[in-house]
Amino acid sequence: MEEESKIIVLGFYKYVKLENVEKLKMEMKEMCDKLGMRGSILLAEEGVNASVSGTKESMEKFKSYLLKIKGFEDLFFKEEKTFEHPFKKMKVKVKDEIVAFKCDVDLKNAGKHISPDELEDLYECGKLKENVVILDARNDYEYKVGRFKGAIHLDINVFKDFREKVEELKSEKEKKIVMYCTGGVRCEKASAYLKTQGFEDISQLNQGIIQFGKEGKKDIWEGKCFVFDKRMVSPMNSEGESISNCLTCHKKCDFQRNCKNVNCNLFYISCLDCESKLHGCCSEECKKIFGRQREKIVSMK
Repeated sequence: MEEESKIIVLGFYKYVKLENVEKLKMEMKEMCDKLGMRGSILLAEEGVNASVSGTKESMEKFKSYLLKIKGFEDLFFKEEKTFEHPFKKMKVKVKDEIVAFKCDVDLKNAGKHISPDELEDLYECGKLKENVVILDARNDYEYKVGRFKGAIHLDINVFKDFREKVEELKSEKEKKIVMYCTGGVRCEKASAYLKTQGFEDISQLNQGIIQFGKEGKKDIWEGKCFVFDKRMVSPMNSEGESISNCLTCHKKCDFQRNCKNVNCNLFYISCLDCESKLHGCCSEECKKIFGRQREKIVSMK
């Protein structure tokens, strides 16, 4: 495929007080539709968080449009190339928060931003230096498919559970804690919250994993990066080796899906063989239940 025909995936966020959010939503949706874009934009009084896709030309026009909006003059854009739209449609929504945390924090007190080079300096021969903690602020299913070497995780299913798990970090309070997430937006709130809990030496990877993948050496990363679109994962290096395993047969893989048994809906990892064998379910039991669910639907038609 020609270079010009590739699709650009554009990610950006900013915490900034917005006014007339509903009006901005309508204007953005109109612009996105006009440019043939797809993806998701979340707006709130606290700012914007977005991941969208389109042609190179449409993305350049969209960036020019955004930079003219009050408060967005210094937006930082993360870009990836792909061969097709990773999103099905274009959504622009207004929410209470651009990332749900359910707790007010002073974002001016967020952790110090460090560069990919500064993160790499915390490793020596591929291992973390002493008195350094690398903290993954993402959800457990993201952590499973890829992470920085030696990173720890609080075993959370959704980001708003982060606060409840902080107690597990108390023993690391005197160490240097460096946080990271996919694009940086979650770490802003999480790092600020840690400071309210008495943690002092807190840093965060500037613009997250996606930007590190473009700038860093990537030898301190293992696995792939989970992304919230139909790609599911994005390779971070040339090897792109899987570090996660199929739930059923334990073979190395990183293909994730929801169990088709609607009463289960478990988000899990499965190889293609087991996916086919179990009809998209996480177990034989769920396969049987899913079969009965399908029969019920057919009988109602």
